[in-house]
Amino acid sequence: MKLPHLDWVNQDSPYLRQHQSGFRSLSFDEELEQAFKRYHANVFLRRMRWALLVAMVLALVFVVLDAFNLPDPLRGQVLGLRLGLMQPILLLAWLATFRPGLRDYLQLIGGLVALLCGLAVAGVIGLARYHAFPLPYEGIILVTVFFYFLTGLRFATAVLCGWVTFVVYVCVELSVGFAGEILISNALFLLLANVIGSVGCYSLEYSTRQNFLAQGLLQDLAEKDFLTGLLNRRAFTERAELCWRQAQREKHAVGVVMMDVDFFKRYNDHYGHAAGDEALRQVAKVIGEHARRPLDCTARYGGEEFVGIWYNLTEEQLSGILESIRAGVEALSLSHVGSDAAKVVTLSLGMAYLKPQPHNSVEDALRLADVALYLAKEQGRNRVVVKKQAS
Repeated sequence: MKLPHLDWVNQDSPYLRQHQSGFRSLSFDEELEQAFKRYHANVFLRRMRWALLVAMVLALVFVVLDAFNLPDPLRGQVLGLRLGLMQPILLLAWLATFRPGLRDYLQLIGGLVALLCGLAVAGVIGLARYHAFPLPYEGIILVTVFFYFLTGLRFATAVLCGWVTFVVYVCVELSVGFAGEILISNALFLLLANVIGSVGCYSLEYSTRQNFLAQGLLQDLAEKDFLTGLLNRRAFTERAELCWRQAQREKHAVGVVMMDVDFFKRYNDHYGHAAGDEALRQVAKVIGEHARRPLDCTARYGGEEFVGIWYNLTEEQLSGILESIRAGVEALSLSHVGSDAAKVVTLSLGMAYLKPQPHNSVEDALRLADVALYLAKEQGRNRVVVKKQAS
């Protein structure tokens, strides 16, 4: 996925910061890393399902071949490994991909299955050597390539599985007395398969991380206000609708808030638009710091207007948050000689506090919040006014 024009992205975007700092170690900052893990699990879910299904089919093919070609007692021992270990764990891993509650653990599950299958194949080769049966060893190379490229394992997991399998294979061969030029040749080919797999898997994950950042940057462009980094009006409307519907279902109250920087036109006229933009950024930062829960959100509504919605708080709790926002903006101490409210930049806030009902909407709450904001301005600005819905 192509990166958008980076000059268009808000400079506080975590995706932009990560892109600029790089990720050669295939690791993001903690918050983005958790988001990437979820993204990776969703992107590679279908691939993991098909890979496990194909692995089960191929394993069954080898079961049939072994049943006809291997002598006793080697046949029973090898089939025991294939049917008693490999097939059950492949099946369980495949079923796990359909359980949403296990989605965050698929890397662990897939890694364990890949490693156990690799060790099982090494065990099959060891049993064949012990019984002096000329079983081709190339199956372990196929397994190695399979979990590097087809199973959707991330680099660290795939590398661990691949190199542990390599070491165990060499140890198994040595333990049954297989040595000399043939072992060196076999080990060299398996080693090269791991080198190629490691490089390829690294490149694959690096590209996946690039796509993740590009998608995040595009989402920021679509949803975030360029100047302040808060949500834009369209994105706020979508998030607020979700919050509103959940509050309606669960019969919880919400606080819908309209905010306006006092006498901002005078500020721009006196200090210039560059200073005005910087003032809006600082005000937005204060506002955004008070909406961290999943269903709370704040946005730049337009010009010097901001809007927010808070979910399932008491009126006293929410009034305290809004007072903290008002005091935080005043504490920025941004000089404003043209203000009639104070000598610094201040904020007026109007809140509609209500429980969503079937007959009203977010737009109704915004209109009520706008009335409260008008009253805050009428009463001298730099204050919080609350309006409740008529009972």
